Amino acid sequence: MTTEFERILKMEAVGQVRIKLLKEIEEGQKAFLLAQESRNSDTKSSAGDKFETGREMMQREMDKISMWIDLNQNHLTNLAKINFDRVSELVILGSLIRTENIDYLLGIGVGRIDIEGRNVFSISPESPIGIQFRGKKVGDLIELMGKKIEIKHII
Repeated sequence: MTTEFERILKMEAVGQVRIKLLKEIEEGQKAFLLAQESRNSDTKSSAGDKFETGREMMQREMDKISMWIDLNQNHLTNLAKINFDRVSELVILGSLIRTENIDYLLGIGVGRIDIEGRNVFSISPESPIGIQFRGKKVGDLIELMGKKIEIKHII
């Protein structure tokens, strides 16, 4: 049985993942604009090849940043599609998995977030640990880096 506190904890984790994605998008957009300004402000010198190389390098950087922004926007879109209100006895997409020391939110892989002073890792269901968790129930064990981890609760 999931308590109101646990439900709120789960929604706080989802909110923190969303905030982390929005920050990544915002930082990416700022970096893109800076790279674009740098590329556009380059003035052609007598060393034309040097000028073209610099512009090409900035364009490559802008392309990488653009891909990073797109990835995080896709994560944000996919996050919105996950039903985090659904509760199951088995670990499913959208579950908050509580273990002895760490909680795992099975949804979008964005790494560590801090909720109420507790480490929560937002993991993808396709990640190695996400694959191990899927379909498990309370009391089941998974192995991570040689350590056994017991599922204490599924929210």
